[in-house]
Amino acid sequence: MGVLGTFIFMIVIGAAIGAVTNHLAIKMLFRPYRPIYLFGKRLPFTPGLIPKRRDDLAKQMGLTVVNHLLTPEGLKKRLNSELFKSNVIKWIEVFIEETSQSSMKINEVLGKIGIKNTHEKIDSWLNNWTDEKLDEFLQNHQNEPIKNMLPEETHQKLTSGIPVVSDYILKVSIGYFESEEGRDRLERMIDDFFKERGKLGSMIQMFLGNSSLVDRIRPELIKFLNNTETRQLLTDLLRNEWAKLREYTFEEINQTWEAETMIKTTKQKIMKRFSTKPILEKRIGEAVKPFKEDITQTYLPAAFDWCVNALNNHMDDLFRRMKLEEIVKEQVEDFPVERLEEMVLSISKKEFKMITYLGGFLGGIIGAIQALFVMLF
Repeated sequence: MGVLGTFIFMIVIGAAIGAVTNHLAIKMLFRPYRPIYLFGKRLPFTPGLIPKRRDDLAKQMGLTVVNHLLTPEGLKKRLNSELFKSNVIKWIEVFIEETSQSSMKINEVLGKIGIKNTHEKIDSWLNNWTDEKLDEFLQNHQNEPIKNMLPEETHQKLTSGIPVVSDYILKVSIGYFESEEGRDRLERMIDDFFKERGKLGSMIQMFLGNSSLVDRIRPELIKFLNNTETRQLLTDLLRNEWAKLREYTFEEINQTWEAETMIKTTKQKIMKRFSTKPILEKRIGEAVKPFKEDITQTYLPAAFDWCVNALNNHMDDLFRRMKLEEIVKEQVEDFPVERLEEMVLSISKKEFKMITYLGGFLGGIIGAIQALFVMLF
């Protein structure tokens, strides 16, 4: 082999060594994927660098994401941007518009997400909740006067309404005694009155005559009921009784009239009358449409601002509880190395080729230098 041949041979050998070495170094970043054992001992450089240091890489990536990429400050800035707010509100407005056109019933939607017999559950919960609150209220106020349990405004309205009640009682009474039923009832009362007086009553009744006595008493009774003094008397009596009743404790009223039983019975009837079943059988569109404008123009922006403020106030605690660095670490640890290698090579394929070529170029230069040294020395 001549001098020129030796020179070219050493350049080719150096270039080949440089290119193969760089190519092998790039491959050894990922391969082998798992450790290789020979005679019970692990071979050096197995597995590759990235598989071997996957735990450290995952931990470092998690810290990088939390400390530099996905930070509370960055997320707050994003949430408070007008662009984000307008996009979210626009999306919700489209959703509300679609919902207002829906023909599905509310209970059908709830059934699709696994909530069955909704109205029965809601009614049962409301019934139990009202029972608990009512028992608690009555227990806490059983020794208090009625006047302390009702608002002052209610007392004033009830007091001012007593004359109306008096007028109503007198009006109903007059109408009753003017009717034939009232006349017959008054006649029986007179007859019973004289019967209780024995022979004297019978003599007076025979002397006056029952029918004529009813006809005489009824106009006077109606005149008495129409009298202003009678109205005032009844009003005063009702006011006095209301003043006394206000001083009663609930326990005293309950012992006298079984008020607790009446309250609970009334409550049960109200709960049965106002069941949530008709509400849940409404179509979603019918339920949403009357409130669509208020929701989109008033409630939605206010709700968005409230949610953003709440997130801003608890963002640091939320990030701490989410432990994003652990999430990233787990995801990196579970990510297949084969897939990671494929991604890196697909992105940096040209750069890795240039590194291989550069290794060959540098190896060729080193080979040329070695050839010069051989020829000179």
